Amino acid sequence: MTETFILTLLIQAISAFLIGGLLFHFAKIYQRQYLYYWSYSFFCLTLFMACSFIALQFIGMKSSPSSLPRLANLFVMSMAGYLQIACLVIGTMSLIKDQHISKQTTVGLVMVCAAGALFITLYNNWALEERSLRYLMRVGLRYLIAGIAFIGTAVYILRKDPNPLFGKKLVTVGFFTYGFEMAFLGWLTVENHLFGGSELLPVLVPYHGLFELMLYPLIALGLVVWLLEIERRHGQEVSEQLKHLNRTDRLTGLPNQEALKKYLKQWLNQSHKHETMTLTLFGADKMGRFNHGEGIDKGDMLLVALAKRLEILCKGQPFIGRLYGDVFVVIHSGYGNLQLKKVETLRSNLSRPFKISAKTYYLEVSSGSTKVSTELGVDEMLKQANMALQSAKFNGGNQSKRYRKDIRVPSANDLSFENELRTAFKQNQFELYYQPIWSDKNTIYCFEALIRWNHPTRGILTPGSFLFLVQQLGLMVELDMWVTEQAFQQVKLWRQINPDAAQITVNLSSDSIQSGQIVKHFKQTSLKHKITPEHIIAEVTENTAINNMESGTNALLELQNMGVQIAIDDFGTGYSSLNYLTTFPANVIKFDRSFVSDFDQLHNRQILQAMVPLCQRLGKKVIVEGVETKRQFDLISDLSVDGYQGFYLSHPVPIAEATKMLTISKKSYLKRTFPPGF
Repeated sequence: MTETFILTLLIQAISAFLIGGLLFHFAKIYQRQYLYYWSYSFFCLTLFMACSFIALQFIGMKSSPSSLPRLANLFVMSMAGYLQIACLVIGTMSLIKDQHISKQTTVGLVMVCAAGALFITLYNNWALEERSLRYLMRVGLRYLIAGIAFIGTAVYILRKDPNPLFGKKLVTVGFFTYGFEMAFLGWLTVENHLFGGSELLPVLVPYHGLFELMLYPLIALGLVVWLLEIERRHGQEVSEQLKHLNRTDRLTGLPNQEALKKYLKQWLNQSHKHETMTLTLFGADKMGRFNHGEGIDKGDMLLVALAKRLEILCKGQPFIGRLYGDVFVVIHSGYGNLQLKKVETLRSNLSRPFKISAKTYYLEVSSGSTKVSTELGVDEMLKQANMALQSAKFNGGNQSKRYRKDIRVPSANDLSFENELRTAFKQNQFELYYQPIWSDKNTIYCFEALIRWNHPTRGILTPGSFLFLVQQLGLMVELDMWVTEQAFQQVKLWRQINPDAAQITVNLSSDSIQSGQIVKHFKQTSLKHKITPEHIIAEVTENTAINNMESGTNALLELQNMGVQIAIDDFGTGYSSLNYLTTFPANVIKFDRSFVSDFDQLHNRQILQAMVPLCQRLGKKVIVEGVETKRQFDLISDLSVDGYQGFYLSHPVPIAEATKMLTISKKSYLKRTFPPGF
C-alpha cells in the first residue's frame, strides 16, 4: 500500500505540474491575473506533493522528527499546501469580482502562509506523546481549512451566478466535491485526536491521493473551459464595442457617417413612396480660423459643446450625428416649409455664443437641407445637402439654404480664384451698387450700399460668389473699410443733389465690429471728407449686435455716440429679439424678409402688428425688407412703417442710376404706379 501511495504522490505531482504549466501558458497568452494565481496554485500543489514524497522517505529512513532537514521539508510542505488553497480560491474570487489583486495583498498572503507553516512545523515538535495533536495540526487542519474554503467558494460562485457557464459548473462541482471530501477527512482527524482513534481515517487516507488524482483534472478542465468561455464572451463584447465605435464619432460620441448611411438605407428599404424626411447638414463658419487662432484643443472643445447643444435642441428627432469635421447632421420627419423653418430656428440657436474655460466664443453656423425620399440614393442625398450647405457658407454664412437643381457652388479651393480676389483688392476692382429704401412710393429715405466685384473676365459678380473667400482670407475688415470710405465720399457728392435723402447704409461684418478698428476708421474718414457721421447708417445683423454687447466691446455704442445711426438687420430671426430690443444701440430696426414673404400667415402678421408700434414707441425707425409684390406693399403700408425695401420698388443699381433716382425723387418722382421691378 505504501508503494501505491508513493506512486500516487508522484503521479499527482506530475499531473499538478502539467496543469500548472498549461494554466501558466494561458496566463501569458491572455494576460489575466486570475490565470497566474490558478497556475501558482497547481505549482504549489506540485511542491506540496514533492515534499510529501520526501517526508515519506524521511519516515522510511527513521530520521529524527526534530532534524533540521525534516523540519525544513515540513515547513516548505505546509507553506506550499496552504498557498495552493489560497491561490486557487483568491484567483477564482478575483475572476468573479473582476478585481485586481495588488502586490501588497500577494506579499501579505505569502507572509501569513509562511507564519502559519512555521507555527505548524514547530508546534509540539519535541513532545513525543503529542503525535496525534501534531498530525491534527499538520494534516487535519489543512483538510479542514481546504474543505471550508472550497465549499465556501462554490457557494459564492452560485450566489453570484445562479445560471453559470458550463466551465463554471464543472469548477463548482469540483469545488463542492473536493471541499466536502477534505472537510470530512479534517473532521476524522479531529475525531482521531479527541477520541484516541478513528476507524475510518486509516481506511480513507490511503485513497485520498487517488481521489485527488481524479478530481484535479476535473477542476483543471473546468477552469480551462471557464477561461475559454470567458474569452469567447469577451471577444463578442469587444466585437460589439468595435461595431459601436465604427458607427460613433470618437470626439463627440454622436453617431458618425457610417451610422447615418445605415439609418438612411434602412429607412429607404422600409418606407413607403409617399413618406419623406428632411436631411440637414449644419456647418460651423470659419472653424479653420478658430483652430488657427485658439488651437486645435480649443477647437475640439467647441465642437463638443456644439454637439451637446445640438443633442439638447434636437431631442426626439429621428437622427442626430456628426458627419465630419465641423459638419453635423439632423434628420426631421417630413419635408416642407414647416420643417425648413424648424431648421432655420435650430441653426439660429446653434449660433448663440459658447462659454468655454470662462471665455466666451462666437460661432456662426450655416445649414443646407434636402429632401429624403425613396427616389434618391443615400450618396446623392448627402451630396445635395452638402451642396446646399456650401452654398450657404459661400454666400456669407450664418444662413440656411435648401437644395435646388440650379444651385451653384464655387470652389473654395480654386487657388487661381483666390489670387484673382487678392488682385481685386490691389487694383480696386470692387464697386458699390445702391438699393433705395423708400419712405413711401415717391420718397427715398436712404440707399443701402451693396458690394460688387467687377471681374475683368467674368463681369459683375455678386457677394455670393466671392464673399465667402474674403471671410476665409481674413479680408473682411479691409473690405468694410473700403466700403465705408466709398460711402462717405458718395454722401458728400449726393448732398449737393438731395440733402434730405443723402444717407447711405453700409453693412459691417462681425469681424469689423469685434476688431474695434472700424470706430477709428469712421472718425478718420469723417474728418477726411468733412462729412458728419450721422449721414452714414451702420447696418449689422441681430446676432452680430448681440455678440457685440455680450463680449463687452461696445463698438456699436461708440459709433452711435459719434452720431452714426445703427441699423439692426434681419431682426426677428435671432435668439432673443424681445430681450435685447430695449438695450440694442439701434436707431433703425429692419425686419427680416421672412415676415413679408409669409405675411399671409396669421402669426407673422400679428407679430408685425405688435412689434412695429412697439419699436416706434421706443424711438426706433422700422424698415421692412423683402417687399417684392404690390400686394405685399399694400399690406405692409397698413402698418405705417418708416421704410420699405425690396425688388418691387427697385433692384440694386449702379451709382449713375442711383444718382438719377435721387435727383428725380427730389422732384416728386414716381407719382405713378410702380412696376414690379426697376
